Amino acid sequence: MEEDLNRNSRERKYEYTVTDDDRDRRLDVFLVERLPDLSRSHIQKYLQEEELILVNGSQRKPHYKLKPGDAIQVTIPPPRETHLESTDINIDVLYEDDSLLVINKQPGIPVHPSPGHDTDTIVNALLHYFGKTGTLSSIGGELRPGIVHRLDKDTSGVLLIAKNNTAHERISLSFAERRVTKTYEAFVKGVVQPTIGVIDEPIARSVTHRKKFTVSEHGREAVTHYRVIDSLNETSWLSLTPKTGRTHQIRVHLTHIGHPIIGDPIYARKAHQSEYIALFAKELTVTHPMSGELVTFRVPYPAHFIELAKRYGYNLSET
Repeated sequence: MEEDLNRNSRERKYEYTVTDDDRDRRLDVFLVERLPDLSRSHIQKYLQEEELILVNGSQRKPHYKLKPGDAIQVTIPPPRETHLESTDINIDVLYEDDSLLVINKQPGIPVHPSPGHDTDTIVNALLHYFGKTGTLSSIGGELRPGIVHRLDKDTSGVLLIAKNNTAHERISLSFAERRVTKTYEAFVKGVVQPTIGVIDEPIARSVTHRKKFTVSEHGREAVTHYRVIDSLNETSWLSLTPKTGRTHQIRVHLTHIGHPIIGDPIYARKAHQSEYIALFAKELTVTHPMSGELVTFRVPYPAHFIELAKRYGYNLSET
């Protein structure tokens, strides 16, 4: 069944329920047939954008095989100006060569433009940094030049930027094949037991809160390894290595086991106070897209993390 929920708005919304007739059909092919005014490339682009096309509340790949009963929600956004502005925002460069830029992303700044954030993002800062002569890969689209992966707005740490399409494709393949190792650190509420563990729980978008995700048997695979560095004053200091890259994965997994991250504005409003979420991407190891060598990038502790460590009595030199 199809229902246009808002025909008079520039933003169009549709809902479909998959029947037996469409069992095992590709998601993108299914949608192209039902939305003839959109090309397959447009459909695939929307499938990559958060919240635009959801199956049972979760994002899916274009090649996802449909199952009877699947609920598909489609939001076609209104036309928007795609011209990006160059903004003079300081970026902390860790490494740069002809194909790769690695930065220490500061907390409180989004990676790419979105509604409400048109000029204050890492992308805007990159345009200013490179100027007219610099280059960024175009694979991410007009609003995400050079962006291979992302960090949440309030999460700081290592962020890779592709300066050309070859580098972008090779790094993206490394992420897809899970050959990139990312290590995060966090302060969480409560004493975590056991001190070493694996959280293997699928994640889907919440059906009651559009900005939240949750553990759900209908979600996508999500695996997070953790190790307790120390526990003091009813808090724990963790080292975390996600094996998958779902949106909000670490935040959702830690909340699920009863230890939300301190300062998390979505999942832990009452779990102690902090200017920014007490989570940062400390280290990333990846195969260099051109040389083929394994390279590791690390960042120092951010100021808000240091302040929290002092508040709870931790010695950051322990790691």
